Order: sequence, then C-alpha cells, then structure tokens
Amino acid sequence: MNNSHDILNNIRKIMRLVIVSHEFETAYEGILLCAEKTEFYKQPFGCLLISKGGLGKTTLCKTIVKKHPITNKIENNIKKLIVPVFYIEIPSPATVKSVASAMLSALHDPAPFAGNTTQLNYRLVTLLKACETKLIFLDEFHHLFDLQTSTKRMNTVVCNWIKTLVNETGICFCLVGLPEFESLLKIDSQLARRFSQTFILNPLKINQINEFGTLHAFLQQITLNIEKNLNISFEPSLTSQLLALQIYIATSGYHAYLMLLIENCLFQVINKGEYIVTIDNFIMAWNQGITSYVTKIRGNPFKLDMASISTKIKEFR
Repeated sequence: MNNSHDILNNIRKIMRLVIVSHEFETAYEGILLCAEKTEFYKQPFGCLLISKGGLGKTTLCKTIVKKHPITNKIENNIKKLIVPVFYIEIPSPATVKSVASAMLSALHDPAPFAGNTTQLNYRLVTLLKACETKLIFLDEFHHLFDLQTSTKRMNTVVCNWIKTLVNETGICFCLVGLPEFESLLKIDSQLARRFSQTFILNPLKINQINEFGTLHAFLQQITLNIEKNLNISFEPSLTSQLLALQIYIATSGYHAYLMLLIENCLFQVINKGEYIVTIDNFIMAWNQGITSYVTKIRGNPFKLDMASISTKIKEFR
C-alpha cells in the first residue's frame, strides 16, 4: 500500500501540471480582460467558456482562481475576507436558492443555506461587495435548462435572477458549459447581451498525417514535464509520428483522456521500478478501456502500423 501511495504521489505532480495551449491562453487572457473591462467601464462584460467534457474547462477556471487567491484585509480596524475570484458548479436541479447558497458557500458565509430566497439574495449581494469579488465562474450551465423535456426549456426563474444579480453587483460572470447549450442560452436576447463573448476549447488536432498541429505541442510539453519531474522517458518518443497518431486515434485529441492514458503508462513503469515507457505500456493501458468512450476505432491502435493508421485517419476526415 505504501509503495502504491508513493507512486501515485509522484504521478500526481505530473497530473496537476497545467499544459497551456494557444486556445487555453486565449481564453485565459480573454476572461481576465472581460473582468477588467467590467471594473473599468462600470458595466458588466460577461462571457461564455464552452467545450465538450475533458478539454480543460474546469482546469482553466481553477487556474484563474488559483492565481487570484483569497486574502485578508484590514479596513476600519476590522479584518475582512477578500475573494476576488471564485468558481461554483450550478446545482441540479437549479433553483435561485440552491445557486445563491452555492455562491455564499464559496464566499465562506457561515450559514450558506440559512434563510429564505430573499434573505439569501440580500446576503449574497452584500458579501460580493464586501469581498470585492471581480469574477465568478458558474460551471455546468446546462443545469439552467430542463433536460427532462425534448425541447430543453430554459429555467427562466433562475436565468432572470442571474441577469438581475449581474446588474445589481456589476461583477463579471463567466458561464461554463457544453457547446450544444450555447445557442439555447442566446435565445434570450438579454442573456446573449450579458454574455456576448465566447471562448472555445477544442480537442487537440493533427493537420496532416505528417503534421501534428496542436497535438504535437501538447505531447512535447508532457514529455518535458515527465523527464524533469520523474526522470522517465518514452521509447519511441511521444512526439514520434506513429505513436503520436496512435495516441490521437485512441483519445480523439481529448486532453483528459490523453492524460489518463499517460498516467496509466507511468504507473505501470514506476510500479516495476523501470524508467522507460514503451509501446507495450500503451497497449496494456488501452486494453483496460481507459479511452473507450472517445476512441475513434474498436481495435487497439497501438498495435497498428503506419499504413493502417494513415488509412484510419483518412476515413475520419
């Protein structure tokens, strides 16, 4: 057990490292700019951060939160909490009370669930101003819709409350969620205006068979991180043409699944006291079904040669 704990602790260092892509950086800077505009113009500039699951939405949000930590401030001889940025997941089912309580909890309210809706709203507005909050991430915004119906009706009560909260506090809100709900959200012209800017995170891509596009840079950074922190190498290299394409087919370019694949390979190697990840480790990781949800083929891609891989990729285009 202790040995496994040590192995997992070492791998955790790699899994926690944030690998910044161009899209990630664009969204990161863009969201902060929206918050800056909101404060400067005294007018809310909300935004949307959208992508399918496993592409780094939550990681991006929490990276921004981490860069703007909670601090204490002395004002009129009274110590108060400063919460410049926070992140919550919209509860399901979403109600004004449940969302307000989640936000109060993020602001360290001692009794976030106490009181009726009016009382919760009053405390929330008061605390947001006292805590000098500038940016709020509301993840899982699809919970603002009734998913039990074929029409996916919007929860107008909660949405109208959010619009009022934006106006009342003058804070930048960033709604975070899935691409298919963006158009539904923007059916409401007032919501569309308040969340006019959209940032998108896409799967890693290859441009051509011999051009890896965003995938190559991602794999290159992973390699550097692992070599630096764990002194483990890959043979063949992660960025070698065949292995990179095999990884692409196995994961469809989804960041989270790619990292789960790498994590499994690292565990295999460290558990055996070895220092080189080989294709056999990828074959074993694949056989455990780690990427079965997103893979582009049924068979094990790490057993395919270059000709077979090229054929498969052409079929997907």
